[in-house]
Amino acid sequence: MPKLLRPLGETKKAIAVRIRAGKDLAAKADVAERTGGYRDWLFAFTAWREETIAVLDTLYEGNDIGREVGYATETSEYSSPMYTFPYKKRALQSGVDKLQSLIERLALAVGVSPDVISMESLQSDIYARCRNLYEGGDYAEAVEKSFKLVRDRLRALTGYETGSESFGKGNLCVEGAAAPHVDEDFQSGVKFLTMAIDRFRNEKSHTADGNITDPLRAYEYLRLSSLAMHLLEHARGRSS
Repeated sequence: MPKLLRPLGETKKAIAVRIRAGKDLAAKADVAERTGGYRDWLFAFTAWREETIAVLDTLYEGNDIGREVGYATETSEYSSPMYTFPYKKRALQSGVDKLQSLIERLALAVGVSPDVISMESLQSDIYARCRNLYEGGDYAEAVEKSFKLVRDRLRALTGYETGSESFGKGNLCVEGAAAPHVDEDFQSGVKFLTMAIDRFRNEKSHTADGNITDPLRAYEYLRLSSLAMHLLEHARGRSS
């Protein structure tokens, strides 16, 4: 089986969505037969087939899997929509069956490419608390959780949750500047990093999915929180 381009959980969820869409379309076949709406149903079938193949091409390396479903759902056109309909109806069932087999075959799938999910290199708390959400395709929740972990760390260090208050009222200092004469720049950089996370968290809390549906974008947000957590491992109060 070709290598997965997405996390296993996301791949399974995406295929399951296409299966549900196929089953919904199959249920509407009775309506097409009862009302003579063969042409409309055939149009919907074509749309389902094309979208399913397109989705599979984003989930697997290469296009072999998309071709498999394409072959399973390919039929000839006949003299009228009414005569074409039963062949397409059977093709739809073949396509759904093929998708079901793909879910079963996920146990044999080669892991996702490292540049898509390098989760193991994230800071340990981010990895432990966000990995399952991310791999399950719950990207907004994973990112939100990572932002909360940064806030929790700031609170534990200073009693304040935000970057501005932690570095201001909390008098937070982070070790790790490249040289003493650039320490102020380094402190400002870490401060503004945590402040950026505060702003991203506020922005994303106003929508149901945080406007995060792409795994790469979600991973980049996780990496942002991971960097903050790594830096805060070397934090202390300035007076200590």
